Amino acid sequence: MNQAERILKTLTLLQSEEQVCTHRLADIFETNLRTVQRDMALLETFLRDALINPSRGCYALQNREDLFHYLQSVDLRSFFEFIALFDEKQLSVFDTKTFPVIEQVRRDAKAIYHIADKPIEDLDSPFTNQIRQAIKTRQRITVTYTDRDTKIKTFARVKPVKIVFAEGNWYLAALTEEEQNGGFKFLRINFIKSFKPERETFHRDVEAEKFVQNFQSLFQNYKIPTYPVELKIDHRIARYFRVKKFLKSQQIVHEEPNGDLIVTYRINNEMELIPLIKKWIPHIHVLSPEPLQKRLKEEVASYLAQIE
Repeated sequence: MNQAERILKTLTLLQSEEQVCTHRLADIFETNLRTVQRDMALLETFLRDALINPSRGCYALQNREDLFHYLQSVDLRSFFEFIALFDEKQLSVFDTKTFPVIEQVRRDAKAIYHIADKPIEDLDSPFTNQIRQAIKTRQRITVTYTDRDTKIKTFARVKPVKIVFAEGNWYLAALTEEEQNGGFKFLRINFIKSFKPERETFHRDVEAEKFVQNFQSLFQNYKIPTYPVELKIDHRIARYFRVKKFLKSQQIVHEEPNGDLIVTYRINNEMELIPLIKKWIPHIHVLSPEPLQKRLKEEVASYLAQIE
């Protein structure tokens, strides 16, 4: 369940119940308390004084019968519009007779916006519910999986950590018994061919959960120190880097008089940045480190040699 779904469900509960507490929401959504607290912080920015704290960790609406009034606010309406753009069905948790603004949001979203490409993979795996249960009960699993070379591989005694949605796809973040990358893997859920829960359970791995919360790329290595990368961004594409962070660690450290930018990142795997750099060639240059410069030169030279 993504944040949009959780927010909508939470609003429904707030409208129908005297109060809603974070521990109960964590159980309902099968997530951790910190995630629920972030959801409530977001709701507070929309509802402002309409959302109160009758007791620690619990929330309620000042006037549940007047929730429609709060839905008229500009900020919350924009939030619903954003949801409607990507998954209109999520608005169905509200009764449109009670909240007619939802129907207006649907109509406006269709009339004003068009999303040419919804980069969201359907989660069609028959094992999804079993994966959720294994994560919740910290139960080891055995899976067979189709790897990048389309070979079937078996991972036994796996610790399932989290279901992760990244770059438009669904993954199982898991700790395996392999030595590579400390055993950590992002397994594409739709590529899991078989799933078997084991009787053995495991203790919560806080370090793995922290990594999942903070990773910036599916290529990022687990338990490996990061190092700095410095890029020069040509002024002709600088505006794209001003308005968007392509990785969480992106920092603009200097702007030249002509508009060129010096941008830094912290990575531990060159593949975190190589696809981005290739996308913007020839308007992007690696200033450091030298091994990354060398690798890009070799790959470009190899490509040019193939087409000559």
